[in-house]
This record gives sequence, structure tokens and C-alpha cells, in this order.
Amino acid sequence: MTINTNINALVAGNAYAAAAVDYAQATQRISTQLRVNSAKDDPVGIGMASALKAKIASYAKAADNINSGITALNTAGTALTNIQTVLTAMKVLATSSAGSTNSTTLASNQASFATYLTSIDSIANTAYYNGKSLLNGNTPTIKVQSGINAGDTTTLTFGNVLTSALGTGKPLALSSLGSSTTALASGDLIINGYTVGASLSTDDTTSYASNSGSAIAKVAAINRITSSSNVVAVVGNTDVAGTAQSTSGTGTAGTITINGTAISITLAAANDYATNRAAVVTAINLNTGQTGVTAVDNGSSARGVSLVASDGRNITVAFDGTNLTATNTGVGAATTYAGIYTLRSQDQTSIAITSSVGGTLANADLALGTYSANVAQFSTKNLGALTTAPTAISTGDLALNGYSIGATYASDDTASDTTAASSTKATSGIALTAAINRQTTTTGVSAKVNSNVVAGTGFSAAAVSTIYLNGQSITAGLTTSSTIADVVSVINTKTGLTGVTATNNGSGVTLTASDGRNISIGTNTGVGSAIGISSMSGTSTSAALGTTYIAPVTLYASSTFTVASGTNGNTNFKALGFREGTYGGASTATKVSGLNISTATGGTNALTTLADAIDMVSSYQAQIGALTNVMGYQTTTSTNMTTVSTKAYGDIMNYNLAAETTALAVAQTKQNGAMAMLAQANVSQDLVTYLLKKYIN
Repeated sequence: MTINTNINALVAGNAYAAAAVDYAQATQRISTQLRVNSAKDDPVGIGMASALKAKIASYAKAADNINSGITALNTAGTALTNIQTVLTAMKVLATSSAGSTNSTTLASNQASFATYLTSIDSIANTAYYNGKSLLNGNTPTIKVQSGINAGDTTTLTFGNVLTSALGTGKPLALSSLGSSTTALASGDLIINGYTVGASLSTDDTTSYASNSGSAIAKVAAINRITSSSNVVAVVGNTDVAGTAQSTSGTGTAGTITINGTAISITLAAANDYATNRAAVVTAINLNTGQTGVTAVDNGSSARGVSLVASDGRNITVAFDGTNLTATNTGVGAATTYAGIYTLRSQDQTSIAITSSVGGTLANADLALGTYSANVAQFSTKNLGALTTAPTAISTGDLALNGYSIGATYASDDTASDTTAASSTKATSGIALTAAINRQTTTTGVSAKVNSNVVAGTGFSAAAVSTIYLNGQSITAGLTTSSTIADVVSVINTKTGLTGVTATNNGSGVTLTASDGRNISIGTNTGVGSAIGISSMSGTSTSAALGTTYIAPVTLYASSTFTVASGTNGNTNFKALGFREGTYGGASTATKVSGLNISTATGGTNALTTLADAIDMVSSYQAQIGALTNVMGYQTTTSTNMTTVSTKAYGDIMNYNLAAETTALAVAQTKQNGAMAMLAQANVSQDLVTYLLKKYIN
């Protein structure tokens, strides 16, 4: 028997303590009705439970999102049903006009028809959800977070049902300029964030020269990524503007070669320009089957003879240089010309056009920016780095849809600085935009100036003491140890005065004037690479000698439109970044907004367009219906997953009443037994002490 240590008491005490813990745990679980009240109760389980709790809350929110999406779809669906009803009524009116000769009936039909046109546009514009109109093209998509993980989204698509969008023909489009015959390199063009690969000569078996740089080859390259970019490219025409006739013929047969075909023409010196033009047109058109090119007499010596290839092939022109020249035939100068292509978004969302660092967007004949769907539009050519100012547009330089555009005015541009001789207000994108918009009610064509973006490359650190930007002399203090970030920081100290923001593009410095003002830049050394803008002229060594960049202008309209030179001819027209052609898509498209049923012929012509419009709205209704079903399935999924997750959470967290009451009783019994044994152990210890005292004494 051990006297110094009461082992039995210790055992009984420990048993009592353990039973007390079990008792407390059972009491807590019965009181809270939870099996897990803290991490120690189930270290693994509480982590799983926390994740499940977050899932349950997220599924509930996803269900709310889905219901909101269904509301948007129902709003659009109701509006589409109403528009379908109106279109049906319009078709009835068109049918009436098609079979009528009564002027009163025809006039009445047209009056009602015009009211219906307004009604459709009103419905499309007022189909609101969360303050956004769903059916006028402004909100082509809504992304719904329909699941609980990143990427668990559903995109709701809404069609444009304005009368300018409904009808026959493909949607209006973004057109390329039709200027560059340089092949695309990978990264020159990025559409909606997806890189377009190189354009290949093997894709163009029609052009005579520069096949890899043709519209045909570029369209093929763009369409190789359609599944990612959701944008389809279509080849348009190649349209070559003529040359002003300033010399007469020699009277001797000469040769003009078009797409490799030599064409013999005799132009007499005694003939007037019109007679010689007619001879040129006739000779070229006799060879259209071989060249794929048609000649058009523009009716004036200033505008000469235009060449058109309707399949978008390149047009290569050459002269013998002795008897036939550009100036006596009126044909465009000897070179190779590219065609136009158009870009259309498959779901009518906007199209974002960018380029990679070091890429040359000009090779794509497009300008940097985001372009709305179903709008006829194109941007003028970027004129690049200028050391002399271009000639300002004057009346007779530009015609849109056959109407002359007036001169540009310096007073329209209150932003551009003219310290540099190469920068004038009248030649800025801002002034050009104002000149075009003064004639919008006549031409139907509007303009907006693009942000002026100079994407510099080729940074090589060097000493620069002063940067000259838009009339401001900026103390730079750059050295051979400076970085692109240092250049950016220096330029941005004067943003408020220059209107220009600098950013680091990784290869150089990008300058941006968001309001489209001219950007003129130079340094005390004239070394552009020292500030990351290698395109800057080496002669730009002062504010007055700065290199100027002019913002392109985007022209847009609700229908396709033509761009041509005016009575002054093509020289300044081209220098200002324009190219002759029809822009915005197929010129044969007919939309509901353009219909007129005030005659029997108009009524007959309207029937096909209205039938196509009804089909378009029907397809949108089908799309809305399918999306509504999909969202319904997702609601069911979200509800089921909430139920499953809730059960799993309960399995981890909830207590078992029977088990816990049993545990409580067992713990209580153990406590009682341990307490009794502890008392007994203490009595036994006292007995030993008593015996020792008795027998030792």
C-alpha cells in the first residue's frame, strides 16, 4: 500500500474530470441542438460545414440572380410579342397598298404605316430592365451569375428591333478603310480580346499581286477565330478613285496593265478629256472578264476614272509611262490597291478593336476603338507622324452620299495646340468632325472624333533635358538610367495643360488625348526612342518643330453610305485619310424604317421586307423562349443544390438527441461512480494512517 501517493484517489479524480467533460459536452449539444459548437468538437467537420454554409447562401443569391434574369427575359418577350403584332398590322397595310389604285387609301395606309413605325421604335426603346433598354441595341447582352463559381454565368442576348435594324439583308457593319495591302502579322489586329493570326497568300487565289495583304486574305484570317471573337468578316468591293486629268493623249497606242492584263488604248491629243475618259472606260470594260475590274467614268476631269472589283480582289495598275499615264487616262496611280471588308458581331454586341504591343493596326485598315453593332461605320486613315500640316478640307474635297461637305474651321477646335508648325486646328479630327456633322441632316452621315492614341515603341534610355508636348516645355531630367516609367511620370506632370496622358505599354510610351485633340511632341535631342516614341521625327528638337499626330474620325449612319471626292478631285481627299467606297455592309439591305407604302409599287416592295422583319422578330422570340427555359432549369438546379447542401450541413452540425441524452446519462453515472470511489479512496488512506499510529505507539 502506497502512503505518499493516493493512486486510487487520483484515478477516481481523473475519471470524475473526464466524466464532467462528457457531461458538459452533452449538455451543450442538447442546449444548442448542435453537434459542433466549436472547432475542437470536429476540426475537419467545421471546415466542411463553413464551406457548405457559404454555398447555401451563394445558391440563394444565384437563385435571386436567375429570377432577375427571367424578369428581363419576360420584359423583352412581352415587347417582342407587341412588336410582332404591329408588324403584322403593317404587312396588312402593305398588302392593301399593293393592290390599290385609290390615292386616298394609299395616303391613309401610309399615315397609319408611319404611326406603326414610331410605335415599334417606342416599344424597342422602352423595354426597360434596371434602367437599360433591352431591344434597341444599347444592351445586346446581360451576363447573369447563375452559379456559385467563377465562370458559372449565363449570357442573355437581346436583338435590336428598331425599325432601322429590322428587314431584309445582313445587319449594318464596321468597314475597313481599304487602304493597306500589307499582310497582317499575328498581333496586328485583336478583336474582342482575341488575336488574329497572319493573313496568308494561299487564302487569296484571285488577286494578281500582294495576295497576303488583300481583303480576301485578311477576312480569312479574321474568320479563323470567329468561334472565339464572335465576329464574322465579309469581303466587300475594291474601289480605286481616279486621278485628275491634266494632260492629253499622244495619239499613239499605249498600254495600261490591270491585274496583269495589258490593255491597248489610243488617246488623241485633239480629244477633250471626256472623250478620252470614255475611251479608257470602254477599253478596260472589254477586259473585265480577265481582270475582274470594271471602270466607271466619274464625269469630270478632276475625278477621272474609278476602278471597281466587286469580289474584293486587289487591283494592280501599271502604265507604259510614255503614251498612257495616270494624268491622261484619269485612272489611279500605278500601284496595288486593297479592298474593303466588313466586321459583324454575331450576337449584335459591340466590337472592340485593339492591337498588341508592337503590332501595326494600320495593316488591318481599322482604327483603335469599340464599335457599336448594327451601325454602318468606318474610321479614316491614321495619318501617322507629321512634320508638316496637311491641307485643310475645303468645299469640294469630300462628298458623302453625293452631298458636298463644306470647309473645316479652326474655330471648331478649342483644344488643339498650334505651337508646332505641323499642327493646325482646321486639320484636326475635331474640326473635321464638326464639318461633317454640319451636313448630317442632308447626308444622313454623322462623325465623331476618335481618341488620339500614339502607341510608341522602341524605348532606349538616353539623356533628355526637355520634352516639348502640345506647346508645353516639360523639364525631363532623363538619363541613360531612366526607365519608361520615368518618362511616363514626367509627361503626366503636365497632363492638365497638355490634355495628354502617358502610359507604359511595355515597349514604349502610349500618349492619349481622349478628346481627339492634336498631339505634337519633340525633345531637345530629337531622339524619339529616348522617350519611347520611335516614330517621332529626328527634326523635332523644339516646340515649334514638334511631330504631330492627328486623331482619326469615325463616320457612321443608320444605313450604308458612300464616300467620294468632291469636285476638287482626289488629291486632298486621300491626303486627309479618306478612301472612295461604300461603307457599312451590303448596299442592297432594305430596312423597315425606309419603307413607304404610299404607292402600289411601294406596298409590293414592302411585303418582302416586312416578311423578313417578322421572321427576325420570331427568331428573337425563339431565342428569348429558349433562354427562359434554360434559366428555369438553372432555378431548379440552384434549389436542388441548396437542399442537398443544407442536408449535408445538417449532417455535420446537428446533434443526435438520442445519442446525446444517452451520453448525458452515461456521463452522469460516471460522475457519481467516480465521486463515490474518490470518497472511498480517501477513507482508505485515513485507515492506514490510523493503524500506523496505533501499532507504532
